Amino acid sequence: MLQKYILFLKRHPLTTAAIAIAYAILCLKKVPLETNFQIFLVRTMLCGAMAFFLYQISGDKTLASAYNSTGYVIKVAIGFWVVALAIGVISLASMASSGAKMLDHPLQNLIVMFLMFLFVGLFEEMAFRAVINDAIIYAFRDRKYVFVLSAVVSSTVFGAAHILGFDTTSGLAWAQAIGKTLSAGLFGLALLFLYWKTRNIWACGVVHGMYDFFAAFGGAIYDSGETGTHSYVAPDAEAMPVLILYGVMIIITSFILWRVWKKIGKQIDYDSIRANW
Repeated sequence: MLQKYILFLKRHPLTTAAIAIAYAILCLKKVPLETNFQIFLVRTMLCGAMAFFLYQISGDKTLASAYNSTGYVIKVAIGFWVVALAIGVISLASMASSGAKMLDHPLQNLIVMFLMFLFVGLFEEMAFRAVINDAIIYAFRDRKYVFVLSAVVSSTVFGAAHILGFDTTSGLAWAQAIGKTLSAGLFGLALLFLYWKTRNIWACGVVHGMYDFFAAFGGAIYDSGETGTHSYVAPDAEAMPVLILYGVMIIITSFILWRVWKKIGKQIDYDSIRANW
C-alpha cells in the first residue's frame, strides 16, 4: 500500500506539491504554537516532511545540492540581512525606551529563537520554493512559460500563507493582507532566483531564517507582548502603522530584488534547469 502511494506521488508532482502545502498549513493551523520552542519543534518535523515530499518530486538532486555556493547565496542576498538587522535594532531600542520588561534568561531565549527561525527558514524554503518550483518545472518543463508560472505561483502561495484566516469583511484587513502578501512574495521571488542559480535550497533557507531572526531578536530580550503565534493582519484600530510598514517594506524589498536580478539574472542557465530538474 505504501509503495503504491509513493509511486503515485512520484508520477504526479503537482498533486504531491499540493498535498505537501496542505499538510504544512494544516499542521501550522492545528498544532499549538504558543512558544518559540514549540515553533522550533514543529518546524523541525515539517522540514523532514517537506524533504520527503521533495524527494518524491525530484529525487535527491535538490537535497544533495548544498555545495560551495552557500557563501555566494549569502553574499548576493546580504542586503536583506542589513535591512532586517536595522529593523531588529530599531525594534529593540523601541522596546527598551518604552520600559518593556526584560525577560529572564535572554541568552537562552536568543539561542532558542535563533534555532526556531533557522528551521522556520529551512521549512518555508523547502515548502514554498523547492517543492512548488520543482513540481512545476517537472510537470511543465517543455512549456515556454514554465519559469514565469513557477515564479508567480511559488511567490504568491508563500506570501498568502502568512495571512490565512484574516477578517475578510474588513477593507483595512484586506489592505494589510495584500501588503504582506506582496512584501513576502517579493522576498520569496529573490530567493527563487538564487535557487534557480544554485539549486542550493539549504543556503536559501539560511538566508531566510537569519533574515527573520535579525528582524525579531529583540523579542528574546524584552517582553514585546506577543505570543509565539503572530498575526500579520492587525485590528482596524491598529492598521495604519502596519500598512505604512508594509508599504516601506515593499519598496525596499523591490529594490533589493532588482539588485539580485541584475547581478544573477543573466547567469541563470534555464536550459540546464529544464534538462536536469
